[in-house]
Amino acid sequence: MKIQFIIVGWHYNQMEFYEGLKEMTEINDDVKVFFSCHKEPAPYITENFDYKLFPNVGEEFVAYQQGLDYLNVDDDTICFFIHDDVIVKNWEFINICVEKLSDGRTKFLGNCFNYPVPEFNPHTDYLKVAISEELDGKLKPIDYARDDSKHIFQESMSPTYVIRGSFICCKYSDLKAIGEFEPRKEAWVPLEWSEKHQKICYRGTTGLGSTGNMFMFMLGYKMNKVFGRESIDYLSDRYLDSDYLYEMGRGELDPHNPMR
Repeated sequence: MKIQFIIVGWHYNQMEFYEGLKEMTEINDDVKVFFSCHKEPAPYITENFDYKLFPNVGEEFVAYQQGLDYLNVDDDTICFFIHDDVIVKNWEFINICVEKLSDGRTKFLGNCFNYPVPEFNPHTDYLKVAISEELDGKLKPIDYARDDSKHIFQESMSPTYVIRGSFICCKYSDLKAIGEFEPRKEAWVPLEWSEKHQKICYRGTTGLGSTGNMFMFMLGYKMNKVFGRESIDYLSDRYLDSDYLYEMGRGELDPHNPMR
């Protein structure tokens, strides 16, 4: 059984995580680790892992897609898409995920429960920040869809179960069946530093969060539509946290939800 980690390279602040990954690759040739970097990688990453520095566009979902486009992943490979700032509490999460995916019902696994979207309509919900300034507030979610997955986005869905981009586990063949990660390449817009907001933003605006959420909603919609809501499961019913992993909030502990 082949296992492929595709990790967003950005924070480079969890050495125990990286050391554990290195140890796994040393004792198991079937475990591969690739850092899809959106920022210049730290020395430990370049010295110990396969990696590539990609243009910083489209947040984590594009980083995952950039990694897939670069790698040659077999259909039966179990993929772990994960942020580089997670805290690993128990490495048994790998075996737990493999076991859950083997039941045939579960297709996509998240680390923590994420609140469903009450209603997601790919034809009517608009984003303030679009592909270009001329289209701001005009494009619908379906307009961001890849050509090979546009046919999936049909009627409104209530509710839509979603998985946070911090951790997604699935078999590659199932991800291919839903058209992989949105958005289409024309929407791969660079993230940039905003002097006005004093943070990295999407096209210099405050639209980073809302844009990333839409890509997450679109991915969740496809999971629900193609495989059904029962295909989505979580390692925990707690937000950000499970017995195995804790998801940081952009590199920092969430003060409102401390790690348990």
